[in-house]
Amino acid sequence: MLSGKTVVVAVTASISLYRIPDLVRELRREGARVIVGMSQEASRLISPTIFNWASENPVVTEISGNIEHISLFIGHARDTSLLICPASYNSIGKVSNGISDDIPSLFFSFAMGNGNPIDICPAMHEGMMINPINQENLEKLKGLGVGIIPPRMLEQKAKISENDLAVDYVCRSLGGRPLRGKRILIIGGRGEEKIDPVRSISNSGSGLTFSWFGINAFRLGADRIVMIGNTDFRIPDYADYRKCIKIEDFEAEVSKVLSKEKFDMVINCASLPDFKVSNRSDTKLPGSRRILLELEPRHKLLETVRRHHSGTLIAFKLDHEMGADEIRKKLEASSPDAIVYNVIDGVSSPFGEVRNHYRIITPRETIDLGSLPKPQMTLKVLLSFASGGKE
Repeated sequence: MLSGKTVVVAVTASISLYRIPDLVRELRREGARVIVGMSQEASRLISPTIFNWASENPVVTEISGNIEHISLFIGHARDTSLLICPASYNSIGKVSNGISDDIPSLFFSFAMGNGNPIDICPAMHEGMMINPINQENLEKLKGLGVGIIPPRMLEQKAKISENDLAVDYVCRSLGGRPLRGKRILIIGGRGEEKIDPVRSISNSGSGLTFSWFGINAFRLGADRIVMIGNTDFRIPDYADYRKCIKIEDFEAEVSKVLSKEKFDMVINCASLPDFKVSNRSDTKLPGSRRILLELEPRHKLLETVRRHHSGTLIAFKLDHEMGADEIRKKLEASSPDAIVYNVIDGVSSPFGEVRNHYRIITPRETIDLGSLPKPQMTLKVLLSFASGGKE
């Protein structure tokens, strides 16, 4: 998401700055050009050479005749953002009160006036973090449109956030317009149909797609993200996560959420059982004899969603190769606006793979996305329906 973008990372004096070279590399992996600026105190704690190696760009440690605090930002408001990380108590106090006497605060003073997106990642002792003056300063910055990346409260310290959360906020700052103001419900992960109290029928779904839909919805600016299901991967703190594994829990939680809230978009990428066990046992079945299970078709969760939800509905379908009309027919009862179709090829497992071949089937057309990694696929799907229609 950061290809063609520049992120200026302003580093203040905090012991946690030892983690920032890794963050610089994470931003670059997302496609960003990264330039680091350091306060004099920060440069005494860690060598600027390390940041030069991490960013592969010169490090700003003093303002020269090139007026770096202006030249890095001017004319690039949509493509250049400022990330102050770590942001100490002192630096937050400075920038929130118009003091500009070091590299980070100089960068802030111009970027704020130039309209560049700004994010701040606090790092300090807990007592300083919850200090009413600091909280007032943070609220003031929030009111000015500055993104405050939540710290991790551990060991009586407000430690800087994990790198992936900081990257999410930077992506949102630079690319969070398509879903701004939108409310997104994502249903995903694997489902279990109980056989007895300890055994169930399930599949190998890992929830990787589920995880990336949540991440990319935030990066694209969604105001509210509710995630119902489960995953082996990251569930970000900014999502309202309702863990479900049993199919009955999926049904109950989806009905509960949709009866109370309205969403602009619902995405169902869950791998749920198509059958229910009609002879389910209330006691543990013996393992010493043959057991015959009776399976009957189960009510589709997607139809429950459609009964409650009139907005954009995106469904996923995993099946053997078949035509678009046949796929549409299979899901016509829920009338999805789009079906993301993934073919079972008989060679590799469709679950847990980072890359698969996808097609988007709408009521009028089929769009071949080709072979894509799941992070990129989820991003394309969200962008395609961000306006509530098809782009």
